[in-house]
Amino acid sequence: MRAIVQTKRGKEFATMQVVQMPKAALQAGEIRLKMISSRVNPIDMDLMKGFPTLKYKNPQIGGVDGAGEVAEVGSGVANFKVGDKAMFYRLFSDIGAWAQEIVISEKFCAKIPESIDAFEAGAVALPLLTAYEAITALKPQKGEKILIHGAAGGVGFQAVQLCKALGLEIVATASKSAEEFLQKAGVSKIVDYKSEDFAKVLKDADVDYIFDVLGKETLLKSIGLKPKKVVSILLPDPSQMHKAGVKLPGVIGFIINLTNRKYIKLAKKESVELMGQVTGPSGQVMQKAIDLLSSAGYIKRELKVRTFDDIAENGLSKSDIGTVIAF
Repeated sequence: MRAIVQTKRGKEFATMQVVQMPKAALQAGEIRLKMISSRVNPIDMDLMKGFPTLKYKNPQIGGVDGAGEVAEVGSGVANFKVGDKAMFYRLFSDIGAWAQEIVISEKFCAKIPESIDAFEAGAVALPLLTAYEAITALKPQKGEKILIHGAAGGVGFQAVQLCKALGLEIVATASKSAEEFLQKAGVSKIVDYKSEDFAKVLKDADVDYIFDVLGKETLLKSIGLKPKKVVSILLPDPSQMHKAGVKLPGVIGFIINLTNRKYIKLAKKESVELMGQVTGPSGQVMQKAIDLLSSAGYIKRELKVRTFDDIAENGLSKSDIGTVIAF
């Protein structure tokens, strides 16, 4: 089979190549997927550059999420059968999605509802799971108001769809070009981040919750608006990194906590509950997320797609983040 692999560490996918690789043996509790699609996520590039405590194979197949059709099931598999369509997100310590076929534990997989195209599901697996874990951590109630930053982005748009399905009133920061699309998706108010400062447009306690995907100054301003709760995917909690398969050295955890200190201090001052978010692979949680979108009416987006043949000829680069690989 063909796979996109890294033969040595390199900057921004520089050493990734399409090569022939042997098929992996199927173990108990695993399913073999004939891959359909996979997204090139920002974390994919971070992992290929090198991540503390993680040592990969040589060569190492890249990719952490995607979707495929079940071609074979191992002993003990209870929830999947040959022919099912499945989506997944896997541990940082066990990556490998960019291949024509992969094997993966069924506990990291969810069945794709018939109402959602499998290619589309593979394009949003990690963004959807990240958004779902973050939004549900807020424990919002129907009718409450939430501000979603980066609402036109990969994670942000999945958060918009989830919040609409949960009956929340949605305010969003995005560019003017995304306004019509986001309004159709259920956003009631859009702040153009290119020409407006959301911290000046919105009043204190104007929203109940804020979902942050940008961090830094945006996170500080979000806390300053005094919502009930703020959840940020760019506020990593070192004690939760094990969920992704990473055990951080103490010194790195100390540095991260030191960096987070100013946000935590401001949140305490403003009486805002601040939550960091680390996404861990869970088929059960992903199933809840994709079923919720299916029942609410999933909204498709235009996708930037690259084929295996194209990547084999021209390689991958940083500009491919957000692109969907077609197998």
